[in-house]
Amino acid sequence: MLEHDVGDGGGASAGIRVVVVDDHTIVREGLKSVLELEADVEVVGEAGTPEAALRTVTERQPDVVLLDLKLSDDRPTEGLDLCTEIVRRFPRIGVVVLTTFHDQGIVLEALRRGATGYVLKDVDVAELLKIIRAVRRGDSGFDTRSAALVVRSLTGRPQVSSRLTLREVEIVRLLARGFTNREIGRASFISESTVKFHLHNIMGKMQVHRRAEVVYEATKLGLL
Repeated sequence: MLEHDVGDGGGASAGIRVVVVDDHTIVREGLKSVLELEADVEVVGEAGTPEAALRTVTERQPDVVLLDLKLSDDRPTEGLDLCTEIVRRFPRIGVVVLTTFHDQGIVLEALRRGATGYVLKDVDVAELLKIIRAVRRGDSGFDTRSAALVVRSLTGRPQVSSRLTLREVEIVRLLARGFTNREIGRASFISESTVKFHLHNIMGKMQVHRRAEVVYEATKLGLL
């Protein structure tokens, strides 16, 4: 269950349009009632099936989709296919997976499918809102435990890819923890513009275009 904890909305982008996709009506209604307590968030649609979700996203054109992976009993991770389709059709929309699956393989597969955030359902509302706002800004977002799974995947192999500099590896690891550009800059003692410069170079070397893709590609490179 989501725990309501009032967070600081300072610095958030105004008017974040959200669509909630979950097969349980009570979850959708609960998320809507909690999210709309924030002045800068509007739940513009909801859906309980992949077909309804695609119709709703097409009609409402949200900024962020909150997507549960389990949309039926037959296919526990049916939401992964839906994630792929949303990203393919609407590349500007950020997909945040909101699920009960605390599994490293599923997290990485969601990133491969184009998700820009991954959050477990017992996250508190303040952290969920922070992630929604980060994804709306074009950043990636993870709750603490999902970020730990991503970081673990980065540290699972001994060799470091020669394709990236040590500074770039450091930035990738901070990115995997869900840090924004500003937070990466503070942690690395560099400016936000320098962080953007490094991320541009990292994406070029990896031949990817999304921050979440950087994290996924880093797992294949065996970055420490």
